Amino acid sequence: MKFSLLGALLAIATTASLGFPTPGSIPLHANSTSAQDLKISGEVPGVPPGSTRYISYDDLLKLPQVTFTVTDDPNFSGKAEISGVYLDELLHTLGIPDQNTLISAICDDLYEAHYTAEYRSAHKPILVLKLNGKPLPHTTRIADGGAYGPYLISHASFTPRFKIHAHDEESQIPNGVLELRFLKEKEVLAAIRPHVNFAADSPEMKGYQIAEQNCFRCHQSGDYGGHKAGRSWTALAKIANADPKGFEAYTKDPQSQNAYAQMPANPGYDDATLHALTAYFKTFAAPTLESK
Repeated sequence: MKFSLLGALLAIATTASLGFPTPGSIPLHANSTSAQDLKISGEVPGVPPGSTRYISYDDLLKLPQVTFTVTDDPNFSGKAEISGVYLDELLHTLGIPDQNTLISAICDDLYEAHYTAEYRSAHKPILVLKLNGKPLPHTTRIADGGAYGPYLISHASFTPRFKIHAHDEESQIPNGVLELRFLKEKEVLAAIRPHVNFAADSPEMKGYQIAEQNCFRCHQSGDYGGHKAGRSWTALAKIANADPKGFEAYTKDPQSQNAYAQMPANPGYDDATLHALTAYFKTFAAPTLESK
């Protein structure tokens, strides 16, 4: 009996080490074997800090799937049928807690989308595995003729929960998603919170909420945020502090300031919205605030 029990335990250990499923989990592989593998990193149980793992497309298909016809996702020209996995379903499968977890979706162009626990609860984002019945690499992206894949994130529908001046809550709907990074939400948001305490209705805090949703997708602060723009939070702060009017003009209509700018325009942003962003970024440029 002792030998049989030992053999069974060794068999379980061997199975787990090869990346085969264990109850309540999904296989995690040390190396990628397909362009459709989903890369995961960050705070993942059983994965050493700083390491990455890969989940195969076929194993993602084994998780509980949902299918919706969406009509309000600007990734698509009209109605589209999406099938995939709720981000929270994947979170639970990996044994990651809901609370204090932020999921960062990293794209092939270094754009990032960010999903706080509050956002996931309200909007139930979906990791899309099929579009109109086809895997994403086999579908054409309307924006530029490229492919949507290997993954994109969408919603059954999206209704903004709040409005800050002229900024409505924005849907986080990236395509070309290569990696999901699971992070401690408090640590991520601490990297972009104002350096001192401001009233909740102050321009600085309103600017913070806008920047978290918008600017953070392409600009990084320390270890967090997108790298698509190649311009850090500190660089934005220096511009806002040195040339507030230029900063606001660029934010509203980048191409009017630089014909080669790739940043999308924000034509709906009014003066109050632009002033709030400027006030917020100035808090990162003032040495007197950083020292407090």
